Amino acid sequence: MSQVKDCNITFHSLGETDRSAMPLGNGECAASVWTEQNGDICLYINRTDALTELDRTVKVGMVRLSISPSPLGTKAFAQTLDIEHGVIHITDGGSRLTVCIPPEEHTVYITGELTAPADITAKHIGWRTGAILPHGQVADVTESADIVENTGETIRFYHQNGKTVIEETAQLQSMGDYLDTLPDFLTGRIFGGQMGFAETGAAAADGTVTLRGAARFTLKIVTESLQGSREDFLASLGRRFAAAPAVQTAVERTAAYWTNYWADSYIRVTGDEPGERVMLDEVKAYIQEPTEYTCDCPSAITRAYTLTRYMFACCNRGAFPVLYTGMLFNLMPGAGEHLSFWTFARGYTSQPGEPTLELNPDERSWCTEHLWQNLRHPFHSLLLRGETEAMQVLFRYMRRFWDLNRARAKVFYRAEGQHNTEMTMSFGLQSKDIYGVDRRDLAIGYSQNRSGGAVDISPGLELIMLMLDYADYMKDDAFLLDEAVPYTLDLLRYIATRFPNRRDGRIVIGPLQSIETYFNTINPLPVVAGMHAVIGRLLRYALPEDVRSALTGYRDMLPEIRLEQHEGTTVIAPAEAYDGERHNVEPPAFYAIFPFKLYSFHQPEYQLAADTFRAAMRENELFQPFALGKNPGAPSYSGWQYSGTAAAMLGMTDTAAEILRSNCALNNPGNRFPAMWGPIYDAVPDTDHGANILTLLQYMVMQVDGKTIYLLPAFPKTWDVEFRLHADKDTVVEAVYRGGKLARCTVTPPERAADVVVVPEE
Repeated sequence: MSQVKDCNITFHSLGETDRSAMPLGNGECAASVWTEQNGDICLYINRTDALTELDRTVKVGMVRLSISPSPLGTKAFAQTLDIEHGVIHITDGGSRLTVCIPPEEHTVYITGELTAPADITAKHIGWRTGAILPHGQVADVTESADIVENTGETIRFYHQNGKTVIEETAQLQSMGDYLDTLPDFLTGRIFGGQMGFAETGAAAADGTVTLRGAARFTLKIVTESLQGSREDFLASLGRRFAAAPAVQTAVERTAAYWTNYWADSYIRVTGDEPGERVMLDEVKAYIQEPTEYTCDCPSAITRAYTLTRYMFACCNRGAFPVLYTGMLFNLMPGAGEHLSFWTFARGYTSQPGEPTLELNPDERSWCTEHLWQNLRHPFHSLLLRGETEAMQVLFRYMRRFWDLNRARAKVFYRAEGQHNTEMTMSFGLQSKDIYGVDRRDLAIGYSQNRSGGAVDISPGLELIMLMLDYADYMKDDAFLLDEAVPYTLDLLRYIATRFPNRRDGRIVIGPLQSIETYFNTINPLPVVAGMHAVIGRLLRYALPEDVRSALTGYRDMLPEIRLEQHEGTTVIAPAEAYDGERHNVEPPAFYAIFPFKLYSFHQPEYQLAADTFRAAMRENELFQPFALGKNPGAPSYSGWQYSGTAAAMLGMTDTAAEILRSNCALNNPGNRFPAMWGPIYDAVPDTDHGANILTLLQYMVMQVDGKTIYLLPAFPKTWDVEFRLHADKDTVVEAVYRGGKLARCTVTPPERAADVVVVPEE
């Protein structure tokens, strides 16, 4: 796996702050690791299920490892993220330290082999030192202080939730009578860790564990998160600490996991020219952290793709979906300021100070919700890589809201089926800030936030498309019939009963938003295209007759996809009727291309879709990379914009390649690790930006439509590539494309080779 090894990242000088952090993780537990000028090794430790009373996903804690005298800081210093084996190595002279998080253990190991005995201290750094309502939160409850305890040779640190925000949020949104339908992951939640040395003779005091006169050591930081009593939590934490395997076993398990991960799927591009990172001049003044690093990968695209894959794999198999606001690798706000719209670039690029109760690395931009607009992007890229376990995280999350959504449909709109919104907290509702506290003159269910807070129906249709992709990939009829079909029928029933008006037998949907771009439209394109896509696709399956009959009935009342004239060209309209004022830069018409896939390069109405794409890119000024430093309302093809994937769907090779090259250059200049994308529209690392790099490159290399496997549908002839991708759970395609020719293609099983279509002419 030398190609993966080429993407290892090495720092040859000490860092100053968390802006030199490297990511590490095992899918649920993750850490950001950096080494400071005094030789201290620092870690933020994270879990996807570290949820506070306010439903914030926060750090489990921070640890500072100090060695006295420190062996780190000479010209021989090197800190290497070895992504091939999933570990961080820190070396200087003859001293060597290794940091790893083995699969399933949710334990951070730091092991050291020093050239001379030294005193080693590991200190827990906490900032949740008192009850507080954090910056930007709207609630009548507060987050409680953390607890730190000494246990002789170890310390324990944990957060125990008090009263949660669930009931007050439910009452505000007229769901007080339906509390039993809300999934509750917050009440009784306790999360934290236990830290100590594997060697005997350590002493714990004041949140610090000390081991004196040791030339070898292993520090274990065991994490846990559960709902139960304090006694339950401490007992579980103690068992985990005692049962944690020896460090050599942990390192071996970690290496075995990552070796298998990289062998299962890959894309390696060569011959690409690096894109240019675009940023405003003022951003350069914010850069203070050392930016030096080395990487042996000659391809900027391969490096971006591989490092981003690695970061997602570190945190996408936990209890909750990947957060769009920084994954588990968000850092401390910089410049001593809270993150805000007006200090967007400075807050992410400048160096931070010391964490305090009011300003700390638990802070994230925007809000506590999962936004579907952002949540979806990492999941679009998974199946081609064969990462089905991470897909299930999303499905489990959304499945929990079925009963709540049925109650909301009834209470909000006197409708049947399931209501859905773009924005959901872990218990399925919107936050008070988004829904709006002042309800004067506002109808029940009407969100005061008319952007993401007001988008509904289309997110549910997109979820169905992902469910059908998964069912096809897994060949899982049980999932199709027990999960995808019932949810589809519920959502279609909701649409039909919420909007009872008919015109010539066809449903009139609205007033409803056409995503965040146009308000109060009739028959918005994302909803209409989504209905056409999911109903048409489901009717191709062998289904029970009652299901087929219901779907046929909904099909017969579908509105048409409306067309309009734009500068003399026929294009897909964003809605049947709409006010032309735009409130966002995302073109609704793109939804017909992706994710609903009604149009693509090999379909008859390709020209309509291509004209629509070009017109929307021109009108919305989207054919440009985001310039780092602009406020996050600026148009671009970066961040959560999926213009590149739409271009790849349409076989627009030059456009897709240009977008990919440019987006692979948009790492944050104040962060040392080269895959800390953004800030573009959301955070650093910008989760959606990285996810769109993955999806775009994969769609340029391979697309699957039914049984047909299209190879290289939007891949430049001037680039070379070798890849291994999954058409479905039983079908793997391995190929080498070199010099504009397909040099090798192996399909497993061989009989599927007949389904492969190579798009470029030989």
